[in-house]
Amino acid sequence: MELIKLEMTPKERALAYARGEEVDRIPTSLSASETAPPLYGIPICDYYFSADAMVEVETRLAEDFQADNMGIGLGLRTLVEALGTELAYPKESVSYIVKPALASLRDVENMELVNVEKDGRFPLITEAFERLQERFGEERILGSGLAGPFTTAASLYGTEKFLKATVKDKEGVHRLLQYTTDCVVKCCQDLNRKLGIKFTLSEPMVSKNLLSKRQFMEFFIPYLKQSVERMNQFQGSTGIHICGSTHDRWAEVVDAGIGSFWVDNCESLKELKEAFGDRIAISGNVVPVDVLRNGTPDEIAENIRQCIADAADNPCGYNLCPGCTTPVGTSKENMIAFMNAAAIYGKGARKGQMPKGMKKYV
Repeated sequence: MELIKLEMTPKERALAYARGEEVDRIPTSLSASETAPPLYGIPICDYYFSADAMVEVETRLAEDFQADNMGIGLGLRTLVEALGTELAYPKESVSYIVKPALASLRDVENMELVNVEKDGRFPLITEAFERLQERFGEERILGSGLAGPFTTAASLYGTEKFLKATVKDKEGVHRLLQYTTDCVVKCCQDLNRKLGIKFTLSEPMVSKNLLSKRQFMEFFIPYLKQSVERMNQFQGSTGIHICGSTHDRWAEVVDAGIGSFWVDNCESLKELKEAFGDRIAISGNVVPVDVLRNGTPDEIAENIRQCIADAADNPCGYNLCPGCTTPVGTSKENMIAFMNAAAIYGKGARKGQMPKGMKKYV
C-alpha cells in the first residue's frame, strides 16, 4: 500500500486550518513516539537513552506517514523518573514503574523542583528536540505531552497508596499535588523557553473508571485549573487527554480552561461536539487496539469515516487521532491505511465544516 501524497506541509496545514481556511486534509496525528521504535528495528529500551534513536524514529515516522505531529513525548513517566521514581525498561514494551520515589507523603517537603538541564533523561530529550527543530522547523510545529499533576503524584507515591490517602491524609495529598503542579508547570515552562514547544497534559488516573466524582472535584480540578492558567501564560492554550470514561465530568474539565480535549474511544465525539464544540477543539478517537493495530484497512477506514462524520465540523476545530497511544505492534501497513483514510475522507477540510471528502457519506 502506497501513502497518498499531500500538497501542504504540516505547518502550512496547521496555520491555515487555524485561520479557518480550507486545507488539503483534516489535521491528523499519530501518537507513536515510544511505541514506534520496533518498526525500525530499534529496541524500545534503547530508544529511551539515545538522542540518535529518538531523532531517527521521528524522522522516519514523518517520512513514512506524514502525520501532522512531531516530537518526543515525555509521556507518563519522564518527569517522575527525573524526580526519583525508579523505572524498568523492557526490550520490546514501554517503561513501567518499579519503585515510587516517595515512601511517605511527608517526604515531599524535602523534594526540589525538577531541573530539566540535568535531571533524568531531559538532557537527551532536549538534544533530540534541538536536532529535530533544526531539520524540520520550517515545515513542522513540534510539541510534546506529559502526565498532569494528579497522575504524576500517583506515580511518585504509588497509585494504591495515593488513592487511599485521598481519604486518610487529605492534607498530605494536597501538599503533594501542589508540588507536582509546580513541577509540571516548571518543566513545561523551562522547555518552552528553551525549545519553543507547547505541551498537552495527560491524566489517565482521573476517569470515571478510577476516580469518583467527589475525589475528582476535590483533588483534580483545582490543580488542573491552576496548571492550565499558568501554562496558558507562556503557551497560549493547553489541551488535555484523559483515558477511559469521562462523560460525567466533561463540563468541569472544559470549565477549567482547556483549549482542546482528546477523549478515549469509549466516548462519543458527536456528544462532546454538541455539548462543548463552541468552546474547545476536539481530538480523537479511532479505536487503538481492535482497529488500528488489529483491524483490516477497511475497518480502519470505516472507523475514521465515522470519527470524521461525528466531529470534523466542530466549530473550534477537530484533530483526527487514535483514542489513545498508537499500540506497540501496529504495522506500517495499518498506519498507512490510517493516514490514507484521513487523506480521502478528510480531503478539503475547513474548521467548523464537514470535509469535501465526506460529501457522499453525510
